[in-house]
Amino acid sequence: MTKKIPEKMKAVVLPGYNGNMIKAIKSLEIKLLPVPKPDKGQVLIKVDATTCNPSDLSFIQGSYGIKKELHVVPGFEGTGIVVQTGNDETSKNLLDKRVSFNAHVKLNGAWAEYVVTNTKQCIPVHPDIPVEQAACMLINPYTAYALFELIKERKSKAFVMNAAMGQLAGMMRSLANETGIEVINIVRKKAQIEILKNKGSKHILCSADDNFLNQFTELAKQLEAKTFIDAVSGELSGKMLELMPSNSQLILYGALTGENLSHIGAKDLIFFGKNVTGFNLIQWFETTPKEKIREVSYKLQEKIRKGKIKTEIYKKVKLKEVSGSLIRYIINMSAGKVIIEP
Repeated sequence: MTKKIPEKMKAVVLPGYNGNMIKAIKSLEIKLLPVPKPDKGQVLIKVDATTCNPSDLSFIQGSYGIKKELHVVPGFEGTGIVVQTGNDETSKNLLDKRVSFNAHVKLNGAWAEYVVTNTKQCIPVHPDIPVEQAACMLINPYTAYALFELIKERKSKAFVMNAAMGQLAGMMRSLANETGIEVINIVRKKAQIEILKNKGSKHILCSADDNFLNQFTELAKQLEAKTFIDAVSGELSGKMLELMPSNSQLILYGALTGENLSHIGAKDLIFFGKNVTGFNLIQWFETTPKEKIREVSYKLQEKIRKGKIKTEIYKKVKLKEVSGSLIRYIINMSAGKVIIEP
């Protein structure tokens, strides 16, 4: 039974974008805001838990592809109970259900007690999935699945995975292990090579090595790696695509360097069939047929339930602890996600 909805809610508020990440985090404030009301095609969610992704950190710095009117509540994903809906049948079907959700691209985000988002950005959650896993269920698992589908469509024997220490990369490796597709893992620090080896990875290169580009060229040729999954961007990514075999494709889904993709040779695009494309999860949800999303949701949630796909959790915090916890999180992101419980 739906509980009474209050008029006010606590929320983390960003007063202004700041290119200095630490200053942006320290500027976050706890405010009392009116609880929003859903329109047609929208739902109001009582947030049980939310999290922080690299995209959230880029957003509060003002460098992400989405900008919202200030002052604004950050947070791109979370989980909770649908407590109110717009006046349409699709939205009403979600009433009282626990969902994982992506935040609305124009409205306040998930770092709050309540949030309104589009019905299409909500996925009902299996009751066996823990709250902390449900809070992280959309951005990384669904992106990993969608990207891996692109790899399979290209009939790639192997693919290149930048930011290989990240949680999404781990999910990609899990999917690759099921199909026998090889992965060339790219890490930033030499110490990370041993960590991935201990997790069973075979092909690991460190971009900081003096001989990295030569090693990469040989391995990409040897494994016939023609798909590059890139969350980093910048000059090095362009150089790597240039060194890959003919008909290779770079799929850009992030820009951790904050730099534009560069150093891609015109001859590679014109004469050697190479190309660059982008991936945006929110657009994927908006354009993918409902039946396909239901199919993907079932497969992913089964993998999460069985522990085949898992998000590592670093710490659970309350709204008032967000600033300090995020500063500690950015020091060592590979330790796991911060879960925010309103």
